[in-house]
Amino acid sequence: SGQGAPMRVGSAALLAACALGSAAAMAPAGVDNVLRVATAIGVTASSTVRTKLGAEVLKTKASRGDLLTAVDGEVQRMIEDGVREAFPEHAFLGEESVPAGAKASSEAIAAALDRADAQWLWICDPIDGTTNFVQSLPIVGISIGVAHRESQGAPWEVVCGVIVDPFREEVFAAVKGQGATLAGRPIRVGDEGMADAVVATGFAPSEASLRPMVRGMNALGPKVRTIRMLGSAAVMLAWVAAGRLTAYYEADLNAWDTAAGVLLVREAGGKVTGLDGAEHAIATRTLLACNAASHEGIQKTLADAGVNGLDEVGAPE
Repeated sequence: SGQGAPMRVGSAALLAACALGSAAAMAPAGVDNVLRVATAIGVTASSTVRTKLGAEVLKTKASRGDLLTAVDGEVQRMIEDGVREAFPEHAFLGEESVPAGAKASSEAIAAALDRADAQWLWICDPIDGTTNFVQSLPIVGISIGVAHRESQGAPWEVVCGVIVDPFREEVFAAVKGQGATLAGRPIRVGDEGMADAVVATGFAPSEASLRPMVRGMNALGPKVRTIRMLGSAAVMLAWVAAGRLTAYYEADLNAWDTAAGVLLVREAGGKVTGLDGAEHAIATRTLLACNAASHEGIQKTLADAGVNGLDEVGAPE
C-alpha cells in the first residue's frame, strides 16, 4: 500500500499538507490558495472536535441512527465563517444547513450546483461520523470538498479535497491533477486483488439502504479477506486512498459525505463509480471507491447481488 506517516496537525503539518505542486494544468487558478484555506480551517475545527468527544445528542434527524449534536453546528459555523472571510464570493453547502432525508439532500445539492453567481462551491460535512462521536468512538472525519466551474453553465468538478481526522491527527489532501497526500507525502491506493481485499461499508440509517448493503456483505464475504464497518464515510474514503482499505461501498450517500474523499481516491490512483459502474459525479448517491485491481470484481459481485441503490421498502426480496 501507499500509506504515509501520520500527520500531527499543527503549523508544520499545515505547511506539509499544502506542499502539493502548483503547476498542474488540470487545476484552476487559485486552487492552491483554496487548499491552504481548507486545510487551515479543517485543522482549526479539528481541535474543537477533539476536545468535545462524547457530546450529547440534541436530536435525531432522518432516523434514530441519524444524530445531531451542538458540536456539528458549531464546527460547521467555524468552517463557513472561515470560507466567507477568505472567499466571500464562493458558495457554501454544509450538511447542517439542509433538512434531513435523501430527498432534501438531493434538492440541496441540485440547487447549489444551479447557482448562477458562483464559480466555486464548498461542500462540507463538519463531523462525518456523528454516532461514533456521540459514543466516544474516535473515528470521525471533517470533510471539505471544493468544486469549481469555469463559467456559468459549465460543468462542476471537485478540484480540492481535505479530510481531517481529529483523533489520529491526520490531514489528507488532494488537488485535481496533483495527486493525494498524507503529511505532505504522496499516497496511493493498494494493489491487492479481490481475494485479499479489505472492504468497508456502512450501517445505513434506513431499511431501504440497509437491505442492499447487507446483501452486499453476504455476496462479498466469501470472496474477500474481510469486511469492516467504521462509521465515517470520510475516513473510509481517506483510508482507501491511503491503501489501508481496498474498497468502500454504500447504497446512499450525500455529496458532503463524498466530495472530498472521491477526489482523494481518484488522485491516489483508485477508481470511483456508482454501484452501477458508471462514473461517480458530485450528485451521485451510490458509491464504490476501490483500488484498480479489485474494482471490476467487487462491482460485478455487488451488481449480481442486486446492490445498485436503495431498495423499495416493503417490496419482495
